[in-house]
Amino acid sequence: MLKSFLIIIGITFFSLNAQADKAADKVAIEAAVNDYFQGQGEASKDRLFHAFSADHATMVGVVKDDSGKEIIKSWKDMNSVLNKWASNKKPVGGNRDGEILSLNIVDDRLAVVLFRSTNRFYDALTLTKFNNEWKIIAKAYVLQ
Repeated sequence: MLKSFLIIIGITFFSLNAQADKAADKVAIEAAVNDYFQGQGEASKDRLFHAFSADHATMVGVVKDDSGKEIIKSWKDMNSVLNKWASNKKPVGGNRDGEILSLNIVDDRLAVVLFRSTNRFYDALTLTKFNNEWKIIAKAYVLQ
């Protein structure tokens, strides 16, 4: 009887720890997405590089070329992209309107976030947990 009781207590404790870890991961993922989004609006190099694994991340988007035709464009050097965003001389500022539409965590190490920015774009962000930190490793977007 005591053995069963101890097993139930152990399982409950483990379950509560797992739930706390998932909640902490969700908060960290949301913080990384917020650093990216608000960092872009503030032209904050610190926030942008904190959000992305810049040496390894990529970006792909559906954009319009000079003739107005939609094309798929990719950026393999996110260091250049983030530095360009951070050098914006007239940033729109923080507290922009955007929201996480969905957030899914897989295997406690991989997350996919769908994000909406007002009426500008939709992002699909892939984040990974490496060295106990969540970083954006891929960004795909379409303009609205």
